[in-house]
Amino acid sequence: MRRCAAWHRSLDPVELALPARALRDSHVAKWARDHALVVEVHNGGDLATAIGTGIHPMRLVVHAGGFSGDELVFCSANLGVGRVVANTPEQVRLLVSCAVRHRRQRVVLGTTTADVVTAVLTGPRLDLVGVYREIGSSKDCFTEAPEVVGEVIAEMARIRKAHAVVLTRVWVGGGGFGLDAGPDDLAEPSRAIEMTVDDACATLRFPRPLVVVSAGPGGPH
Repeated sequence: MRRCAAWHRSLDPVELALPARALRDSHVAKWARDHALVVEVHNGGDLATAIGTGIHPMRLVVHAGGFSGDELVFCSANLGVGRVVANTPEQVRLLVSCAVRHRRQRVVLGTTTADVVTAVLTGPRLDLVGVYREIGSSKDCFTEAPEVVGEVIAEMARIRKAHAVVLTRVWVGGGGFGLDAGPDDLAEPSRAIEMTVDDACATLRFPRPLVVVSAGPGGPH
């Protein structure tokens, strides 16, 4: 739990998203609940862990690729999860098919192909809020993350130009941002990310987005 808290402080103002498996530590789960942290779920086991430890569904980010169609419908329509990372038009159509009248489902793009972007923007009761980009596991996340953030902001600027919509979240995951990294290891990439955001937004005249970093492998302490 102390290590997670140190992560959170060192990354600020970059936001930390916890993997659901980290919640198996009851102290980490309590800390996540108390601080209303975002939790990522990639499959049914992750979902059961997150819900079972008391994480509010609105704090969950569901990666649609790890769920069946019925499971994805349950996450959106029944649980009311906060965000869904969608990668295909078929996943978006499932979200549209189960949309409920009293709420809108926020969607993060797992890919920015034209068909997926259009499917979300034209889907009733869907709100497109950001772009998720993974760093390859073989790459150094601490040097790659700022570059990826810059690329995502450029892509979001293109989406704004094409569709007149402003996205507000840059999500970086899949790299080696392990929970076993020390605070000193995180301060430098956090500063580099912030500098990249400043430069990209100034160059593209794009409103400053929130950057979210997904914690990856490495045991919480």
